[in-house]
Amino acid sequence: MAKDKSINHAGRAHALLSASGASRWMRCTPSARLEEGFKSESSIYAAEGTLAHEFAELALRFSQKQITEDAYASALADLRKNTLYTDDMEGHVDKYVDHVLESYAEAKGITPDALMLIEERVDLTHYIEEGFGSCDDIIIADKLLIVEDLKYGKGVKVNAEDNSQLKLYALGALRRYELHFDIDTVRMSIIQPRLDHISTWEISASDLIEWGETVVKPTAAKAYAGEGDLCAGDWCRWCKAAPKCRALSDFSISSAKMDFADQDNPKESDPSILSNTELSELYLKIPIIEIWINKVQEYMLDAAIKGKEFPDLKLVEGRSVRMWQDTSKVEEILKENGLTEEQIYTQKIQGIGAVEKVLGKPKFTELLSGVVVKPQGKPSLVHISDKREALGVASAKNDFAD
Repeated sequence: MAKDKSINHAGRAHALLSASGASRWMRCTPSARLEEGFKSESSIYAAEGTLAHEFAELALRFSQKQITEDAYASALADLRKNTLYTDDMEGHVDKYVDHVLESYAEAKGITPDALMLIEERVDLTHYIEEGFGSCDDIIIADKLLIVEDLKYGKGVKVNAEDNSQLKLYALGALRRYELHFDIDTVRMSIIQPRLDHISTWEISASDLIEWGETVVKPTAAKAYAGEGDLCAGDWCRWCKAAPKCRALSDFSISSAKMDFADQDNPKESDPSILSNTELSELYLKIPIIEIWINKVQEYMLDAAIKGKEFPDLKLVEGRSVRMWQDTSKVEEILKENGLTEEQIYTQKIQGIGAVEKVLGKPKFTELLSGVVVKPQGKPSLVHISDKREALGVASAKNDFAD
């Protein structure tokens, strides 16, 4: 990025077969063309993530002296004016920035003239028609290519293992720099600071290239042509066509057609009662069914607000909660009527993230590490492939009791 250009992530172009959407269009090849009939509407969460990425890019470019101190201060002030800015946003972004700078220091230890590429656009047209993408950071040294991605959301934990988005970014970087660096290993990381989650995975450069040639090329050709079968899965979460997708609807409805009998002690042999195996199959489909339900509700409510009418449905005002119109006026009235400050106000200590930002991590650790605890998470039923250790029955019972 030239020094006189502003940092603007929201205004970037997006490819039909984007690297960020690869987990979807590589599994459901017609979805990319199907989405073309739906308007793109950014959510508040996407806008918040965009702002966080702009803070991250600014911090990294300043650390590498790619922008002047005055330009940095000016851009920082502008970003802080955004209505989505929060006091803890920069602290979260700093965790990503620190991770990148540590990776870069490692790379420079291997190769003194190692490269750090910030928000680099990579060309993917060798594998994907009109394909390209922008990677948060790419670090290149002899024998080692590092690709890292900041994910600011805190709803879904994302892992780097076999991650299609990062693998595509790495393929683009490999093709561009393979003549300048002898790369054997590709390391990919996803940093989710608000979840305190960093996932890292490695693959050989040769295996990555083979994946690009044998998997990405033919799959992308089908997706670009809009060919193949629609396929429902958790990737539907990011599909604009999901609310009206018949494949997702059919999957969800067929999965939910099972009837549960109301018996305290059902017999496994009773054909009218679901077996434990059937329950497991249904349980694992619940996340996809929930995606479909939520997508349909969001789409129809938005359409109704914009004037669309649906048979047998009407738009009504929902329940609301009372709120103060003018808090300063409320304070004045209450004080005039003899209420004490204890009766009017409440006090609450700042959150851990806010205090850590004020003190700085070293001082925070020194003063407060002994009074910070991380409670045990509640038991959760997941697929056997999940890498977390299984809980014993006694431990699970105790957790539920708590």
